[in-house]
Amino acid sequence: MRPPPLKHASKYGVITLRFRKRSRTLTYAQKGGNQSTADCNGVSLDAHIHALYGLTLQRPGKNVLMIGCGGGTLGTMLARAGRQVSIVEIDPVSITLAKRYFGLPRKIACHVGDGLAFMQKTRRRFDILIIDAFTGENIPAHMKGAAFFAAVGRSLRKNGVALVNVCLERKSDPIADRIAAGFKERGWPVRLLDSPGGERNAIVLAGQVGNLRRPKLLIPPQAGAELTGKELRAMRFRRRRAISNADRKRFTSPVPAGRAAPALKR
Repeated sequence: MRPPPLKHASKYGVITLRFRKRSRTLTYAQKGGNQSTADCNGVSLDAHIHALYGLTLQRPGKNVLMIGCGGGTLGTMLARAGRQVSIVEIDPVSITLAKRYFGLPRKIACHVGDGLAFMQKTRRRFDILIIDAFTGENIPAHMKGAAFFAAVGRSLRKNGVALVNVCLERKSDPIADRIAAGFKERGWPVRLLDSPGGERNAIVLAGQVGNLRRPKLLIPPQAGAELTGKELRAMRFRRRRAISNADRKRFTSPVPAGRAAPALKR
């Protein structure tokens, strides 16, 4: 891992890469938030990335579609584990930086474009779909509602699994529960993996998720492994919280009459 220039221009917001010489770690930040932190081998220091990695490896399928790239640490880790990874990222600068400085393997198929549009048009069907494009209340309007859930359904194989990472901004942040409720209303089995505290990451699991276990730290990073492991152990499955009708309507639109969104079989 070589020290990169600090600032990188992007029409989606300046990307800042910070290299820490002592720990030999590299952090990718944009719009005031850290999106990726990796050690010198491209392994993530973020607990939620290790959670997504551990959950994915519990499934037998090899084909993984990821919406959102950042530093690409999860894609790198999954590709090294033998998964066939495809990444969709709207910001081409993100993909360039992930390959140049974070070690994203060249063999990973990277597509520049909108995640929803890709899911709606692709002819491929995937075993695992990982969506990492939600930050608190700042969810793109087109990435929620009936069109989003239908696109997720058509992108997955019959027994596939969707994993949605959500950045929550406060203890009572309802976004993860809203997304879970949207899947549940369309007949998907749903679970929630969450952490205690205020600002944090939660993962919504939908599809064939009943037998998935709490993930463990399978690849300790070269720096910060103790903290990463502690934060990962703090993530636990919890019950969905009730969502008011007003809150539900604000987040999702109803399924169009006569055209139900595809639901995975139990």
